[in-house]
Amino acid sequence: LSSGMSALLSVGTVAELSGVTTDTIRYYERLGLLPKASRTAAGYRQYSEGVLNRLSLVKNAQRFGFSLAEIAGFLRVREAGGKPCHDVRAAAQRMLDAVDQQITEMIATRKRMQHTLRSWDRTLERTPADQHARLLERLTAKSSAKSSARHALPQRRG
Repeated sequence: LSSGMSALLSVGTVAELSGVTTDTIRYYERLGLLPKASRTAAGYRQYSEGVLNRLSLVKNAQRFGFSLAEIAGFLRVREAGGKPCHDVRAAAQRMLDAVDQQITEMIATRKRMQHTLRSWDRTLERTPADQHARLLERLTAKSSAKSSARHALPQRRG
């Protein structure tokens, strides 16, 4: 696209080149993730080529785990002349700490499930073929305790 002059791109072209929808581009603009587009005389949005880099930044940061609100906040600080680098690093560390905690919880849940399955195997071996083993009734609060890890995987936010 570069030929010395910076081309202005329509919202449709930006969507096509970036792999996001035009609605997403408009939404990101409303959230402050993208700079306000200039407008044609007819009111159509026009973006500089730099918006493609910004969209890539947003997608990559979101893929890492940052919410759109977090990304917008970091970008607002940057655009106001601030340096959000330490805040970005601290937020990423909190995400990593949360993932580590989830892994710990999931490992504990896995061990409880393995123990329950071994217990059920012993029960099934002792249960006559014409009788119910009542496996669900054998679950205890400890063996069936829902780990928050089961539901705590990072969710896309925003």
